[in-house]
Amino acid sequence: MIRVDQLTFSELMILVFVVIELVVVVIAIVAMIIVRDRAIRREQMFSTVKRDLAALVSQMGPGAPAQVKQQAVSVLSSLTKDHARRLLTEMAELARQGQTQVFEELYVATNLAAEARSHIVARPWERLRAIREARALNDPARILERAVHDEAPDVRLSAFEALCMLGRADEAMVALPEIALDGRLNRMRATDALASARPVPEAELVGAAQAESAEVRQIAVAALGMGHVRDGLDVLIQAVLDSDAEVRIQALKGLRELGDASGLSVVLKALEDERWQVRSEAARTAGALGAAGSVDAIARLLDDDEEWVRHNAALALGKCGPAGSTALRAAAARGNHAASNALAEARLTVADAGATAHAQPA
Repeated sequence: MIRVDQLTFSELMILVFVVIELVVVVIAIVAMIIVRDRAIRREQMFSTVKRDLAALVSQMGPGAPAQVKQQAVSVLSSLTKDHARRLLTEMAELARQGQTQVFEELYVATNLAAEARSHIVARPWERLRAIREARALNDPARILERAVHDEAPDVRLSAFEALCMLGRADEAMVALPEIALDGRLNRMRATDALASARPVPEAELVGAAQAESAEVRQIAVAALGMGHVRDGLDVLIQAVLDSDAEVRIQALKGLRELGDASGLSVVLKALEDERWQVRSEAARTAGALGAAGSVDAIARLLDDDEEWVRHNAALALGKCGPAGSTALRAAAARGNHAASNALAEARLTVADAGATAHAQPA
């Protein structure tokens, strides 16, 4: 047995450090067990409350007894405010469209709206969470109109998308100049949000298509096309001649989405655009809109300097009926690879379709 009075100072210090380390390890293990146990109990309580609340929510609605709502509020009150917000948001997100009013009422009844307003001025991730709640619960705290002007690009874009989803796209439009400068990806997300909004803010988009900022015009023109806004046809036709190449491209895509041949003449002019990206998009649109009447103009692009233009011109001719097929065969005969590839692809498509039809049981 080691006697302490026989240890040197160095050995004694080592022994002290080892004992301290053992104590620290034991304390850490005990703390981890306590934290884990508390986390498990919280999640169990969360699950229990979720189950009980789901049962009560199913009884709520017009004509339901007032005590049902009171019971639901009482059940929610057993959770912390943070967990109550999380639960209502999750349940609202899973609810069918138009059935979130119950959760909105509970959100207000449990005074969580004030909590959301305090979080909208907190750290960015907390602001994003508050926006998620607003999106799921129809913005009971009315924070989106403020968040859409947030200094953080991700926050204001999330608020913009939430407003569009909630049918308030006209309110979101005020932030379009800021979002338009936040990069291409954010512009694409804003476009998708506007095009899928119900209702689509048609008048606001038509006005934005005339904006001084090219980035704003890009979003507006793209949303008019993707949203199939018929009243925006004249705007799209004018935008094909815009000074910004990206606006011209989005306008050509929009005309193709609308499928209206009244803009064909301006599309044919775009086949001669100085930017190859515009010529390529114009070829696709001309093929979709013009049928046989566009064949000669599109066929000239089979000899374009840019491979992608030649490729799309050949595919467009394949959609122009017999006249387009004739132009492709003539070009292929003189060694045009884009035409040869398009003809080969068309033959493969026909063969695959025939094989599929043959395989169908009688």
